[in-house]
Amino acid sequence: MFDEHQRHGERDDMALIIRTATEGDAVTVGELTERAYRADGFPISEKYAVRLRDATTRINKATVLLAEMDDRIVATVTLAAHGSPLAEIAKPDELEVRMLAVAPEERRQGVAETLMSAAMKHAQNLGLKALVLSTEPPMSNARRLYEKLGFTRQPDRDWPVGDYDLLVYRRDVDLP
Repeated sequence: MFDEHQRHGERDDMALIIRTATEGDAVTVGELTERAYRADGFPISEKYAVRLRDATTRINKATVLLAEMDDRIVATVTLAAHGSPLAEIAKPDELEVRMLAVAPEERRQGVAETLMSAAMKHAQNLGLKALVLSTEPPMSNARRLYEKLGFTRQPDRDWPVGDYDLLVYRRDVDLP
């Protein structure tokens, strides 16, 4: 189980807690994920909205980290190892990042960076060499974040979904 307390944001009193989600968090995590994705203004089918809300499956079949601030869940990310039914592109030495979501009102305060740092630590603890993720072409803010965090494009691993290709990014993890 992952549990970490960090100072975060511009105010000194803003403590961010990163922990592993439990089934009791599933409804809140699912609603937050859908709300965050909708806030970006991209069209979301009802079928995909159901997947975004289904945090119970993610919690049971992968590792779901969440960020809490002032006793509120403000962000979440799913981490799926190779072989997990939720891993679509992870190789055996990689941990796949899925459904990173930050509450719209908490964006641009370092929450996503802190959560992704926790994801890197989780990969280190598992002895894995890298994080890998897919993102949609219109998600320019997400791509900027990933590039800022040291992820590099892996165009040879891009894969089709509907009318476009998902873009794959990878970041090596420094092993302890």
